[in-house]
Amino acid sequence: MEIKNNKTESFVIGCILGAVPALFCFVTAWFVSAALLDERVVPIVALSGLGAGIIIDIAFLKQWVKKAYQLNSKILAAIYIFYSIGVLGFCMGLPILNFGVGIIAGIYTARKMHHINIDEKEYGRNIKKTALFSAVVMMLMCCLTGAWALVGSMIGSRFESPVLSFTFTVPILVGIVLTGGLVLSLLQYWLTVMAAKITTKAWYRI
Repeated sequence: MEIKNNKTESFVIGCILGAVPALFCFVTAWFVSAALLDERVVPIVALSGLGAGIIIDIAFLKQWVKKAYQLNSKILAAIYIFYSIGVLGFCMGLPILNFGVGIIAGIYTARKMHHINIDEKEYGRNIKKTALFSAVVMMLMCCLTGAWALVGSMIGSRFESPVLSFTFTVPILVGIVLTGGLVLSLLQYWLTVMAAKITTKAWYRI
């Protein structure tokens, strides 16, 4: 299933897929070298990892883009989780940009369903599966944020506002994570479904 006559789509997919080996190799090389080697050589090793990722892209990225809509579901799930963890760390533990990962997944799924030309019922099932997966990952990211706060310095700290003040305890933190995670997961589900539907209507005028 090759992408034809759509340079913008090919470019976007290339950026998304191409960043994975480059970032993964860079981050892995950085943390492994930081744990095992002298800190003076860490940047060199990390840049070497980045170079290795770029070489992988040069060798395989063109074929990945051509077969973007034939990728195994496990590979897609791994890419989704990779970016979810990455943007969570970028936002210092706040799962704000994670909504964007789900939206991209919804757009991708809508495009994939178009390319393989399935019926309406199967289309709906696949969109719901993607949305459910994105919602589950959002909840996991919220739990990861809670664990981050738990091992950090948040427990015992005070929250002060004009209308509410309290001290963070383990039960309060767990309650906030579960309640907030449920709300964010439901919102992520809705956004993913809407992204797929809007993509379908905008591009294929259905």
